[in-house]
Amino acid sequence: MKTLRWIQVTLSIPHAYQDLLVGQLAALGFDGFLQEEDALKGYIEGIRWNRELEHRLHYYLQKFSTEFPHLTIHVSSTSIRQQNWNQKWERSIGIIDVAPGIVIKPSWRHLRKRDKGKVVLHVDPKMSFGTGHHETTRLCLQLLRNYVQPRMTVLDFGSGTGILAIAAVKLGAGRAVAIDHDEWTIPNIKENLKRNRVTHRVKVIRGTINSIPMRSFDLIVANIDFPTIIKAQSRFTRKLNKGGLLILSGILTTDLLPLHGSLRHKGVTPLDIVVENEWAAMVLVRT
Repeated sequence: MKTLRWIQVTLSIPHAYQDLLVGQLAALGFDGFLQEEDALKGYIEGIRWNRELEHRLHYYLQKFSTEFPHLTIHVSSTSIRQQNWNQKWERSIGIIDVAPGIVIKPSWRHLRKRDKGKVVLHVDPKMSFGTGHHETTRLCLQLLRNYVQPRMTVLDFGSGTGILAIAAVKLGAGRAVAIDHDEWTIPNIKENLKRNRVTHRVKVIRGTINSIPMRSFDLIVANIDFPTIIKAQSRFTRKLNKGGLLILSGILTTDLLPLHGSLRHKGVTPLDIVVENEWAAMVLVRT
């Protein structure tokens, strides 16, 4: 039997930023990932690795570098024999305590005794952003825990795995809309909704900011990136009910001041800010 040749592409990037690239690499055709402290390794069949794909990868990395100019990412590739990438990846994903009383559990793990009575988010990442390993996801979950009220209507913009929409309804919100423009995230969101038994309470939409339903919301959470937030901020504020809350994350602490300045005349007032390492999340209320 012929052994398949695989290409291992290694990106030198701190662990805190790796989840932001995994979805883009999956879209290029990478079939597995291994996350280390200072390196993200992606695996793709050798037959699919060509000059055009390399150019597309470098295009994504150039865009990424524009958003995070303080990072220098080195790329290397090597040919290796086939391995069980999914098994390696699953071993690296465990149960995560993301906020007081909230844990994220993948299907291949069993709940621990100390998890009894907690809100359990059953999420299989499937290479989408939102595993709970990244600071921005944890910050959003902390804020949802503090601010979700019974019967709220919630919009989760840039949903990824659907984790924030799931958390919102499990924390007491009435209904949620989960929207993402990436095609490969939609089946994952729906699987996770079913796994958490909240399918009937969360509507899933594939689309962009222009695809948001015409209704308004009591709470909007957007864990995306600073440039997209700047472009979408006016639309977000128009979609909020009076007294509604806007949670913004995917931003660096250095983005807080310019973000606050850009929102100053949009009818929202800062209410809370939480920080973990160099990442931040902000809560604003529509006045």
